[in-house]
Amino acid sequence: MYISAMAKRTRDPEGRRKKILQAAGELIEEIGISAVTHRKVAERARVPLGSTTQYFKSLTDMLAEALTGLEEEREEKLAELNEVDDPVGLVADMVMESLADLKRTRNEMSFALLYTTHPKLRRFIVPGDAALVERLSRNIPEATGRAVLAYCYGVLFQAVVQDTVAPREEIEEALRRLIGDSA
Repeated sequence: MYISAMAKRTRDPEGRRKKILQAAGELIEEIGISAVTHRKVAERARVPLGSTTQYFKSLTDMLAEALTGLEEEREEKLAELNEVDDPVGLVADMVMESLADLKRTRNEMSFALLYTTHPKLRRFIVPGDAALVERLSRNIPEATGRAVLAYCYGVLFQAVVQDTVAPREEIEEALRRLIGDSA
């Protein structure tokens, strides 16, 4: 009986799939979703390039699944809104947390814009935004909640475009002024 000198490789399709998703998630955070390619994911995951298309029908499908883990992190933050008496202060804290890492915020803003051309990715933006508006709308009109959300996006966009971060006090004051007598 002939015994191969090479150890027989065990196939682990689910393990390979997880490596691909982990690599895609890391790249999304590091270089931004619009810069992620099949080739970069395969290199990061140390798998053959064909594996990325074997497990995922398209790059968008792979990215959408990789984003699921990142989405859970955002949901935890939104859950905190239910536990505070001053949601505006928490929103200001959330904005400041995003501004503390402009590279990551730039990547997140890039993703938020990318979803407009990739409907499969839309599910990662819309529910979180709706949850924020819904929570704020417990104390203020829904239209004001949407205005708060728009202001937050504006602050983040301005920060990544101009590489400047507004002071927290300025952000919170603007949010409170925006809410005004609505609260």
